[in-house]
Amino acid sequence: MVYVKDLMELDYFKKNRLTLVAGMNGLKRIVKRPNIAQLMNFNEWMAGGEFLLVNGVGLHLDQTDQLLKLIENAQKGKAACIAFEISDTYLPVIPAEAKDLADQLKLPIFTLSWDVPFGEILNTVYDYIIRKQMEESRILELMQNVLFADINEEYILEQAAFYGFHLETPHCVLIGDCIPDKHHEEIYTYIQRCLHTGFHNSEKAMVMNHNGHIVAFLPEQEHLTETLEHVISQTTTVFPDVHVIFGIGNYYKQLSSYRNSYYEAVSAFRFLQSNQTQNIIFYDDLGLLRLIDDSNQGEKIRTYVYSYLAPLMSSEHTVLIETLDQFQMDNFNISKAAEHLFIHRNTLLQRLEKIYSLLQIDISDYNVRREIMNVMYLRHFI
Repeated sequence: MVYVKDLMELDYFKKNRLTLVAGMNGLKRIVKRPNIAQLMNFNEWMAGGEFLLVNGVGLHLDQTDQLLKLIENAQKGKAACIAFEISDTYLPVIPAEAKDLADQLKLPIFTLSWDVPFGEILNTVYDYIIRKQMEESRILELMQNVLFADINEEYILEQAAFYGFHLETPHCVLIGDCIPDKHHEEIYTYIQRCLHTGFHNSEKAMVMNHNGHIVAFLPEQEHLTETLEHVISQTTTVFPDVHVIFGIGNYYKQLSSYRNSYYEAVSAFRFLQSNQTQNIIFYDDLGLLRLIDDSNQGEKIRTYVYSYLAPLMSSEHTVLIETLDQFQMDNFNISKAAEHLFIHRNTLLQRLEKIYSLLQIDISDYNVRREIMNVMYLRHFI
């Protein structure tokens, strides 16, 4: 992916004094292609993500209302940014009203001198986008080879280093998703961008889409949980109705062991898919599930859980399962469980007596409590 801020760093634009004048908070917009605005209704032909070039010829941009209209149309067309060529004849200056609108829309606006050829700008942007696409394709191939193929470790390390990734240092594998996954491509792109920027101050994260999920190689970081929580916070701010989940495997230094971290991340991710009360879980946090997360054991686990809870599974007793689950999550504290279930304490006591009777258990027995906790834990997992 190419962001607006990436293009600002190109030597060509530094040499030609590409100057940001407004919309600083939009520098993380993704650029997909360059384009030229020659008509005021140019947005009707835009595909989104344009690095938009404007010289103002025939557009009357020296009139502030026309300039504001052009900026609004660029936003409608989902432009990544606008670069205005400044001239005494067509657009002598970007007025404060236009800058304020761009800041409000978080749409970056740049200025260039009139003598910079459009053709050179188009070629520069196109070339950079193509090079980045080739790099991303190569990174995808490298990651897939590490996880799913026999590898020449020395060759992989060398190729990764060429793109700035130091896989000889400890890395862990992350698997991520968003629930629900409508508009998932836009959301995944945003999450990938957050993962890239979240690690830019230390080692870089390698990220790909695989089987409809985000997969990343994350370099060792002391505050990894905080970094991922920030990624989730950023994502849910932009997409409020989305629940983002990350399952993470252990760190490994040997490239050949990354595969272990991947399958550990799969186990953690599977747990989050069934237990959506959490956003992030590490493989080591799965506890006993690490010992039983085996496809050959799945049916045995299911049988154990269902047989234990069978007396509570008739239609007239379904509320009892959720009551027991909340009760054990609150460490068998009646007051807390009643509060979380939004029921009176006496109502909870009546339900619990029914549960004890149906399951034929003595809740004062520590072993009984421990088994209830295990059963409910497994129930969420399966």
